Amino acid sequence: MTKCHYCRSSTKYILSVKDETGGIFKVRECPNCYLISMYPFPKPKIAIRALSRYQKQYPSFDPVFEWRVFLARRYFDDGFRVLSIGQESKALTNVLKHENVDLIQINAISPRDFQQFSDEEFDAVYLWDNLGFVYDVRGYFAELKRILKRDGYLSVRTRDAFSKSNIAKGSKNFFSGTCNFIGRKFLTQLYREYFNIVPQSFMLENHDDSFIITFGAVGDDAAVDYKMKVLILVHPYLFANIDDATGPRGRVLNTMDMLKRYGVHADLSLSLDPGSEGYDLVHLFHNAWETQDALSQLCAVKEENKKVVVSTIYMDMSETNFIINTINKIFKIPNSNERDAFLHQLEKGELRAGNLYQKMRFYAQWNLEEDQRALLEMADRIICFSYTEMRQMSLNLNRTAPFSIVYNSADDDLFGVQGPEFFTNRYGIKDFVISAGHVEWRKNQLMTLYALRDYPEIPIVIVGAKTDDEYYELCRLWAHKNTIFISQLKHRHLASAFAAAKVHVQPSWIEGIALSTIEAAMSGCTPVVADRAGEIEYYGDLGLYVNPGSVSSIRNAVLKAFKNNHKLREKTRNFVRERYTFKKAVQMTIDAYRKTLSNSEDEQ
Repeated sequence: MTKCHYCRSSTKYILSVKDETGGIFKVRECPNCYLISMYPFPKPKIAIRALSRYQKQYPSFDPVFEWRVFLARRYFDDGFRVLSIGQESKALTNVLKHENVDLIQINAISPRDFQQFSDEEFDAVYLWDNLGFVYDVRGYFAELKRILKRDGYLSVRTRDAFSKSNIAKGSKNFFSGTCNFIGRKFLTQLYREYFNIVPQSFMLENHDDSFIITFGAVGDDAAVDYKMKVLILVHPYLFANIDDATGPRGRVLNTMDMLKRYGVHADLSLSLDPGSEGYDLVHLFHNAWETQDALSQLCAVKEENKKVVVSTIYMDMSETNFIINTINKIFKIPNSNERDAFLHQLEKGELRAGNLYQKMRFYAQWNLEEDQRALLEMADRIICFSYTEMRQMSLNLNRTAPFSIVYNSADDDLFGVQGPEFFTNRYGIKDFVISAGHVEWRKNQLMTLYALRDYPEIPIVIVGAKTDDEYYELCRLWAHKNTIFISQLKHRHLASAFAAAKVHVQPSWIEGIALSTIEAAMSGCTPVVADRAGEIEYYGDLGLYVNPGSVSSIRNAVLKAFKNNHKLREKTRNFVRERYTFKKAVQMTIDAYRKTLSNSEDEQ
């Protein structure tokens, strides 16, 4: 009887494969620990050559979205010493150096390769693809445990042998050059046994393959036995650009992190065909313009008879689609009288552009509303940011469903706690107007800058990556001389910026409830927001609500907020900190989960 390389349980035969030399290996699966491996395991020289061939299939560094950089930005402190195991990359070293991370890289598949390192030498370890070629997994992980600090982080990436797409490939998957075939269950067992934690898993498809990335913070306490296991689904593009807006990603990851504190474990899938086996519930984060992806994901899990909660993040895109086609043209008009005439029509909601007009029901995708209706019909419960969102959705789509309200929320351990010193010292300014979010037509920074162009005595800080070169250049054109553009700030540095500012302005044409506004208000900034969504439910008399198409409305609100911020700063900070925290949001989320599983139709 052939025993498992890892747990010594009896294995079952799957098939036989040949290596490059003609040697025959049997692929066997362990029903106890779920490790699939080759027997006998290839000799080290063969495994090393196989690893080299495997690594050549994938880039050593992904400049568009590199998970190791993303995780470092989100979780690592300045000065962290990090070991990256896998294909070496100068680009990774350079980028993490810029993030103030000291990176060491090795390409190791043997426990002996770690003898050069001291006990508890590293704050974090990345194990990137090499686990598929390790024979002595126990010895290997014993060494990782030795060199990793007790409060450190471990992240592992490997091909996901148990994804639906890889299972569908059948025997072809076993001729791909790896020696071990690994899935979420085996990785979870490794983390539990060696580090006393259940890691978060991220399942994704990239480079025509399926991967699983696990991430966990090491601890001395026994691993938690979770009361509920939830699979979170997001559209594939949410983690497609490293410089993308942090709000939607932050909401998802903050939900996952906080759920763990309340005994609910959550993993995340970006796959359009996710597998939901082993989960009690599925939570799909939808948004207004990726409905087809959401439908694909929802259909996949409904085939497995899962209960599904949908965070709708619904926004009526009609006016916004019109604005996309007009706003840039207006601000290119050289004649001020002609430009202001168009802006006056925009303010009244009467602007026309060919056959299009501002108040028409207009969708870029003809079937978007049909897709959204289908999504609501299949959901067991929906979660909305506000009653305004729920009402708007019901009116536009003529659909209702059991629903819960879960407030969008911010990190009260950071915002309102971080001081202004870092930002003030680095950029040399204090008491300014700030706008944080993608520099794009939707966020409407251009109207803000145009409205304040004659007030250079009020400094403006624009924080956000550009998504459209033309729009970005127009923003710079109309910005006054005391405007600073910053493409990205680390979260703690953004908190410092909010602490140094007086007003956060975001008169978006279309919005959920912007996370950056909540974070800024939690830091004491007066929020100036558009009157299109449900922000008035959040800020009440402490916020100012503007017509996003009105230059005078935006200007007057910002000037008033800037003048009066000192009177309301502490009240605003305390008001938001009492209501819109991750702790309260996740309690509301868990309540929605429980109602879904118990078939309760009572709304929040």
